[in-house]
Amino acid sequence: MKTYYKLFCMLMLTGALTGCADKLDLVPVSDITSSGFWNTEDDCKAYLTGIYDQLRDNYGHDDDGTTYNTTLYFEDRSDSFQPGDIGPVTEAWSQSLTASNAPDWNGWYNLIYHCNLLLTEIEGISFREEAEKNQIKAEAHFLRAFAYFSLARIWGEVPLELEPILGPDVELKARAPLEEVFGQINQDIEQSLGLFPESGFSDKNRGSRPAALALKADVKMWTGKVLGGGSADFEAAIQAIDEIAAAGATLLDGPDKLANYRDLLSSGNKKNEEIVFSIFFDYQETNYRGDLYQMYATTLASWGINVQGADNYDELPVTEANRARAVYAPSEKLRNMLEEYPADVRDEIVIIDAIDGGDTILTCFNKFRGSVYDDRYFDDDIIVYRWGGLLLLKAEALAALNRPAEAVTELNKIRSRAGAPAYSGAMTKAAVEKAVLDERWRELVAELKRWPDLVRFHHGGTINIYEEVPNLNGKSGYPLYFPVHQSVLDNNELITQTDGYID
Repeated sequence: MKTYYKLFCMLMLTGALTGCADKLDLVPVSDITSSGFWNTEDDCKAYLTGIYDQLRDNYGHDDDGTTYNTTLYFEDRSDSFQPGDIGPVTEAWSQSLTASNAPDWNGWYNLIYHCNLLLTEIEGISFREEAEKNQIKAEAHFLRAFAYFSLARIWGEVPLELEPILGPDVELKARAPLEEVFGQINQDIEQSLGLFPESGFSDKNRGSRPAALALKADVKMWTGKVLGGGSADFEAAIQAIDEIAAAGATLLDGPDKLANYRDLLSSGNKKNEEIVFSIFFDYQETNYRGDLYQMYATTLASWGINVQGADNYDELPVTEANRARAVYAPSEKLRNMLEEYPADVRDEIVIIDAIDGGDTILTCFNKFRGSVYDDRYFDDDIIVYRWGGLLLLKAEALAALNRPAEAVTELNKIRSRAGAPAYSGAMTKAAVEKAVLDERWRELVAELKRWPDLVRFHHGGTINIYEEVPNLNGKSGYPLYFPVHQSVLDNNELITQTDGYID
């Protein structure tokens, strides 16, 4: 039956659910039902844990459908990276995407499928406490909204599937208009907000009301600029962020500027006061393939053999075993941005040079350093939302509403924490918006925010993305969404290629 279910999943939603039985080590739906899987609240809790596992899975396995544990979607296409000492860089970084080399959306639709199944099956299960049931449903709606928001930012129009496919008759779906996709995202967010039994955090590695509010603010800033939603969306983003503040999110902002960032980003200080939602990793965890779970920082650090002669070897975030790959190094443009203010501690936090006799032999990212056990392991949590980023999102919304003085107030909270001087530039809408964009880069680089930021500020008129990203120079009109993989097109005749690419 497992073999049949895997074959059946390949037919689902343009072939997007390939191997979904294996993804969470599940037996087929028919076997789950007959064996009494969906009987207790513990079944639902275990299944939800598996969905979070899917969100962080597939790093290094693009053929299986990578989800969030990769720089591919939200960093590679930006101006943050240049080729590292090992590589290879992706076609996304070189802006040479085609139907044959594009990533597929399998992982995201696997995640959505399991959210759909959980939301369907949970309705027939009795819970000792209704609040427990509502918590699980709220998290499932939150995760489905996050998955569709990710899909919409990567591919634009995407198929909407809101029910689990439990039989052999599969209704093929076309790509839904963006307005419909975002209508569903907003609906899921509001459903989650209405269901969470607590106003604060129960676990920062799980969905919560503050996490759903952070997602709402992120969505509203996207629709406000990219889809032309304008002032109403910007106001909604500000309101959501203010509600998060009431839940207790705060900056780590002690007198030692450097220590603030080390505490914020340390794998030994996870779920600190600044974190709103993060994706959990731990030492020597393995996935269903038996592969070691590590976060995407492995592509931004180095294997120790590449820097053996470095005078500062002990300070470098390297692994002795061949786990860190140095696919990317920080771009010169990023380095120049980080060095703009001498007292800004983020330069040291983000970038580190391997030095041999005064010469730089390698440069890599230093932001996520993992933990050292018998060797270094990248067990850092993926920070999805934190208060520093949300303050800058609020500054962006205020600037978009042409309230520059208020925007600068929020901007300066981040600059002060970093040791950078207060903003002293022009107080025009355009100037403050550009300052916010630059500050988000300094603050959030390598946190999977730069490419969406560039797209958003491009549509908002602050920048021309084709001038901002070196690999887009001279490519005016090159699509900002990803192409659909050829296998998806082959499996579903209703799917059309993303505008700007050839089928």
